[in-house]
Amino acid sequence: MYTIKELADLAGVTTRTLRYYDQQGILPPAEIGLNGYRFYDHSSLLRLQQVLFFRELDVPLKEIRIILDRPDFQLVPTLQSHQEAIQEKARRYQELLGTIQKTISSLQGEENMTEKDYFAGFDETQYEEETRELWGRTSQYQESQRKWTSYSQDQKDEIKKEGERITARMVSETPDTRPDDPDVQRAVGDYYAYLNQYFYTCEVEFLRSLADMWVQDSRFKVNFERIREDGAAFVRDAVHLYCDSHRENS
Repeated sequence: MYTIKELADLAGVTTRTLRYYDQQGILPPAEIGLNGYRFYDHSSLLRLQQVLFFRELDVPLKEIRIILDRPDFQLVPTLQSHQEAIQEKARRYQELLGTIQKTISSLQGEENMTEKDYFAGFDETQYEEETRELWGRTSQYQESQRKWTSYSQDQKDEIKKEGERITARMVSETPDTRPDDPDVQRAVGDYYAYLNQYFYTCEVEFLRSLADMWVQDSRFKVNFERIREDGAAFVRDAVHLYCDSHRENS
């Protein structure tokens, strides 16, 4: 058996983190002593390892708990899946390091790069499997897949560029702009139309859920934070205002 401090020291996490995992139902202690102290066994150690592996792969905590509590969860196949995912991640990072070095050499006049070389290692499909796991049974995902596969590569590139332009308008680089600014609200409306035109039939309440996810998931959040500080929260507030004013028309 391990005390909470012993397990925390082994895993390189804090005792506060373990208490939080307990509160969230992710890692309950194997036993609680008469004095109220938490104690963990070898199974706890293995479960914590799984939690940390999933966190390393950017899986949200709520999803981790659901995965680990599935009746059909098997440890060895899951470890093998982690192994493959981390090997692929390592390969991509190695390629990205190469792209960084080539770009530095190019800027210093030591090496020539093609336009395609600048983007070696970037992969738009890296979250497809997780997206399919989370949203695969929804009508929105299925409609989006049908539409996206029907576009040519040139069309896909232009759709992405249009999305980036609308996103920049929604976030707004002007520091004193408010979420209820008419230009921001028009941009949200354009984004709503953009989703419906190119991806799937999107109701306003689904758009509201997307905006909440943009704040909660760091992979989406960074797209807005690079434009302005707290950009994701700004857009979420703007989207909520838009949804509130268009709820009756949905």
